Amino acid sequence: MMQNTKAFLLSYIKYGDTSLILRCYTDEYGFKSFILKNYFSKKYRKKYFLFILNEIEIIFYPKKNGSLELVKEINPSYFFKEIHTDLIKSSILTFIGEILNQILSNEHVKDLSLYQYIKTHLIALDNRKNNFADFHLYFLINLSKYLGFYPLNTNSKLPYFNLDDGIFSLKGKSINQENNSHLWNILLEYDFNDEKNCFNSTQRSRMLEEILTYYKMHLTNFKKPTSLDILKLIFE
Repeated sequence: MMQNTKAFLLSYIKYGDTSLILRCYTDEYGFKSFILKNYFSKKYRKKYFLFILNEIEIIFYPKKNGSLELVKEINPSYFFKEIHTDLIKSSILTFIGEILNQILSNEHVKDLSLYQYIKTHLIALDNRKNNFADFHLYFLINLSKYLGFYPLNTNSKLPYFNLDDGIFSLKGKSINQENNSHLWNILLEYDFNDEKNCFNSTQRSRMLEEILTYYKMHLTNFKKPTSLDILKLIFE
C-alpha cells in the first residue's frame, strides 16, 4: 500500500545510471532515504523540484526491511519565491542544508515541531527583503533547542560563555579565551522578526565559528560544513 509524506530534501546522490538516492527529513517519519528511479531519463519532467531544502510531497512504496523506499511520484508541497534563486539566500540555504543533512540522519522518529520550525523559518527567510545576514546564526542556535543543548541563559552578566557546558561563567576555559558573553547575549536575545541585523561582519564571523564549535562539542562526529568558506566570503 502506497504512503505519502511531506519532506524537506536534505541531499541527493546519483545511483547507477538513471536513479537518485534522496535523503529527506519528513513530517511523518523523521529522516528517511528514498530511491527515485529514471530521474536521468528524458521522460522525467520534474527535475526542477529537487533543490536542497525544497519542501516536496513524496508518494512511495514502503519497505519493511529497512531498505530504500521506492518513490512513485514527487510533487511540490510549498512554492518558495526566491530562496533558491537569490545568491545570498541560496548560499545560506546550502550551508543550513548541509548541517541538517549531517545531524538529522539519526532522527527516525516523527517530530512535527522540529519540522514546523524548519518550515516556518525558511518561509521567513524567503519573505525577507533585506537584513537577513544573521539568519543562519539565529537558526542554528534556536535549532539547538530541539537537539537538547540550547544554552542556559542565566548569569548572563558574567564575562564568559562556556561552550562545553552551555552556560555563562566567571572564568574562561583557557587563559587566551576572549570575553565572549556580550556577543552570546546579543544572539540569545535576537529575534529575526525584528527585521534588523545584530552583528557586524567581524562579530558575525566570530559567532559563526563559536556556534560551530559549540555544535561540535555537543554532537558526536559533527564536522564543519564544506560550504562554510563560501558563506564567510559572502558576508565579508
